[in-house]
Amino acid sequence: MSNKSPLLNVIFQSLNKVTRNILRDFGEIENLQVSPSSLEQFVLKTENRIQSSLINDLKKSRPSWGFKSNSTTENKKDKYYWIIDKLNGRFNFLHGLPHFAVSIAVELNNEILSTVILDPIRDEYFFAERGKGSFQNDRRIRVSNRKKLKSCVFSIFDENTLSTHYSISNLYEKINFLSHNSSSVIRSFGSSALNFAWLASGKIDCLFVNNLDKNQVACGELLIKEAGGYLTDLKYINAYDSMDDLSIGANPVLHKEILKTLNDKDQYR
Repeated sequence: MSNKSPLLNVIFQSLNKVTRNILRDFGEIENLQVSPSSLEQFVLKTENRIQSSLINDLKKSRPSWGFKSNSTTENKKDKYYWIIDKLNGRFNFLHGLPHFAVSIAVELNNEILSTVILDPIRDEYFFAERGKGSFQNDRRIRVSNRKKLKSCVFSIFDENTLSTHYSISNLYEKINFLSHNSSSVIRSFGSSALNFAWLASGKIDCLFVNNLDKNQVACGELLIKEAGGYLTDLKYINAYDSMDDLSIGANPVLHKEILKTLNDKDQYR
C-alpha cells in the first residue's frame, strides 16, 4: 500500500510531529533520579504535549470533526470523530520500559473507519482502513494462521481493577486453564494498543483484554478485523460495540475454540 489515503497521510503527519518529543522525554525518564511524584508530573506533561499537538494538527485538517475522550457522551449521527489514545502503556513509560504507543482512530456512526497505532521506540506504524487490509509500515499483515491452541502465545492486558462480570482471579483462572491444557505460554506486555498490533501481525496468537474503555478498544478492532481476525466479547459481539469487560482476539479458528471453552461452565465446576 504505497499510496496512502489523504486521511491516513493526515494522521501520519500528526504522529510524526510528536515522535521526536516522545523519544526525548522517554530518554529523560530513563535518566531521571527523582521522586515518584515528580516522575508522575513529568509524564503528565508529556501526555499533555502529545494530546495538544495532535488535536491542533487534526483540527487544522478537519475543522468540523469532533474529538472523543474517555468521558465523551456526544455521538451525533453522520459526524466524524477523532479518537486519540495519547500514551498507551503509560506505566511502562513511567518506569522506563520501552514498550508503549500512541494511537489515532476515526469514527463515523459508531463504526471505526481508519486506525493508526505508532510504536515510537521501534519506529513501527500499524494501520488499517475499512475494506483495505492491515499494514505494518508498508507490509501487509495477517493474524496467526495456527489452527490449534497447542503451543500458542497468549497475551493478557488488564487495567488492574475488578470488572463487573469477571474478577481478575477468575479471568486468570480461565486463561491459565486454557494455557495449561494446550501447552501454550502467557505473556503480559503492558500496552493494549501494541497487543492489538501484535495480534494483527501474527506475533501473538490469542489476546485477552479486560476493563478497557471504548476509546482504548477503538484502535484495535478494525486493525485485527482487516488482518483476518476477531475481537469480541464472550457473546461474539464486536468489542467496540460491547458493554462487557472482557474481549478476546484471535484468528477465526482459535477464536471459536476459545469462546467455546470459556463459555462451557462445566469446565470449571
